[in-house]
Amino acid sequence: MARRRNPRVDRDVRAALADALMTEVSDPRLALVTITDVEVTPDHEVATVSWTTVDPDLLASPVRGARRPRPPRPDQVAAALDAAAPLLRGAVGRRLRLRSTPELRFRPDPVAAQAAAVERILRERRDADPGPGAPS
Repeated sequence: MARRRNPRVDRDVRAALADALMTEVSDPRLALVTITDVEVTPDHEVATVSWTTVDPDLLASPVRGARRPRPPRPDQVAAALDAAAPLLRGAVGRRLRLRSTPELRFRPDPVAAQAAAVERILRERRDADPGPGAPS
C-alpha cells in the first residue's frame, strides 16, 4: 500500500522554515522571502519548498532625493537559500522533532512568477495606451 503525504507535516515544515528565516538567518538577501508552499514526500526524505520574494521593479521606483537599496534578484535569493539550507534543515529538525528531517530543495513559486509577468504586461500596456480622447 502506498503511503500518502501528510498535509499537517507540510504545514508544520512551512511554519518552521518561515520562523527560522525570521529568527536564525542573517543573510540580507533573504529578508523579503516568503515561503509559499512546502511538499514533503511521504517518507519525509525530501521537502520541496516554494518561495517568492518582492519584485525588484516594484520596490525600486525612484524617490526624489532618497536612495533605497534594491532588493536581491531571484537568482541571488536562490543562491542564498541553497547556502542556508543546512542551517534551515537543522532548525526544522529542532522545531518539529520528526523521525527524519527532510532534505530541503528550494524552487521559485511558479504562480508568483506568472503573476509578476502578467503585472508587467499590464503595466506596459497601460503605459503604451494613449487613453481616451488622444489623437490616433
